[in-house]
Amino acid sequence: MLSINGLSKSFNGRFVLQNINYNFPQTGIIALVGVNGAGKSTLLNILCGLEEPEDGAIVKSKDFIIGYLPQEPNPEPKETILEECMEGDNILYTTKADLEEVGKELEAGYTDEIYERFESLQERFNDRDGYSFEYNATKILLGLGFTEEVLLDDPKSLSGGWRIRLELARLIMKKPDFLILDEPTNHLDLPTIIWLETYLKKFKSTILFVSHDESLLNRLPNMVLHLKNGKLNEYYGNYDDFLDQYEVREAGKTAERKSIESKIKDAKEFVDRFGAKASKASQARSRMKMIAKLQEEAANIEVDRADMEINIRIPLTEKSGKDVLELIDCSIGYEKPLVKNVSLYISNQQKIAIVGANGLGKSTLMKTIAGAIPLIDGKMKLGHNVKIAYYAQDQSEYLDLTKTALENLKMSNERLDELSARKLLGSFLFKGNDVYKPVKVLSGGEKSRLSLACLMVQDANFLLLDEPTNHLDILSTEILSEALKNYEGTVLFISHNRSFINSTATHILAISSQRKLYLSKGNLDDVKPHWL
Repeated sequence: MLSINGLSKSFNGRFVLQNINYNFPQTGIIALVGVNGAGKSTLLNILCGLEEPEDGAIVKSKDFIIGYLPQEPNPEPKETILEECMEGDNILYTTKADLEEVGKELEAGYTDEIYERFESLQERFNDRDGYSFEYNATKILLGLGFTEEVLLDDPKSLSGGWRIRLELARLIMKKPDFLILDEPTNHLDLPTIIWLETYLKKFKSTILFVSHDESLLNRLPNMVLHLKNGKLNEYYGNYDDFLDQYEVREAGKTAERKSIESKIKDAKEFVDRFGAKASKASQARSRMKMIAKLQEEAANIEVDRADMEINIRIPLTEKSGKDVLELIDCSIGYEKPLVKNVSLYISNQQKIAIVGANGLGKSTLMKTIAGAIPLIDGKMKLGHNVKIAYYAQDQSEYLDLTKTALENLKMSNERLDELSARKLLGSFLFKGNDVYKPVKVLSGGEKSRLSLACLMVQDANFLLLDEPTNHLDILSTEILSEALKNYEGTVLFISHNRSFINSTATHILAISSQRKLYLSKGNLDDVKPHWL
């Protein structure tokens, strides 16, 4: 069992967790939702013991195992992919290493003491199915898309997406009683996301996960925990069910508050009218006490103030011609081609999603078009008046951490006046004094939103976006999708967020496992899945 008792945590005087109490169920899949900066990652970190609360405690039994999937991979992995995966079961991994060490001691010279240690370790090894250890790790890695040929490679040779898959494999090997996943589908391709969903649905204990993929939030959980204003509220069902229940709850609270405010108004009118009359003095005093009590009741009813109507308008100073980009028999890659014989034509105002398994060259293709890496062979032609702006996966690393959000935005376009800059930041959910926050204190989602805002002011007419929704909450993702749909320029983007692709894309550019490109009109629901 796992429970939260009186948990509180604040940053800069603002509580993100305030006296939270909650008992987690023994089984089930729970989605933790809330806007960026609400404190979701803070709560996960406290549950995992990575952060300390200011007050309260996490209560669990001594042998209770929590497994945690972070957003970033282990910076110091073992020497091989297989070994790094096996190390996920730390008890069995340590037992195996100790058993091998004691075996060497026995070979060097027998003693009863060494043999007793060997027998004890061997018994522990057998109890944890140690002789299937390597087989089980290999099976998990193959299920996640690794091939037998790479299992002895250095984990550091893997791309970011494959490193996250390896973290998943480590986590599965751990056999946790409680599984915590922070943005589990970030950096994963669509086939791996499907595999992960299948695995999680079969998991026999409790799963708590944070995700901004609306499709995943509707298919996976049977319960939703909503973190807002430091409070945690429980809802049953998936994300759509949560939205329906939340709306009903807020409507009831609004009605209750309006009823109280009406009683306060009537009581004030009575006091104003009869307060000076001696015959009504007692009743007036009684009404005044009632007003104070009702005002306190009203103050305790927290009614959600719906987010202001936000419309991001991506400026377009100059339109491009009809022809935006043409690739003719191109080979794309680094020292060796990842994709050969690429021919592609993109016209103005198309919104094209690039999809396909990791490692097939999606980001490499985008970097080549952006001019970050050269073509190996072939010809690339940009159309008349085409101006590119490129958003990389690590775009937030290019922000100046010492400067504020407002200063970073103005650095992206020196012609931008402060009023216009603040208005744009407001569209990206930086409200009031948030624009003066130093970038170093922003959450991952806030940095992503700021990076996107900096991209939007570059007066480009051809946007290249590599995983723009990573770390964005659902509201921010929807706002970005709406902005891109209304954008009069051209967009080429990579995403594994199916809801975002379906709501944004006019075309799908699929890279198949044979590294062939297929451009089709429509969204994911309309086209044949060549990437599988």
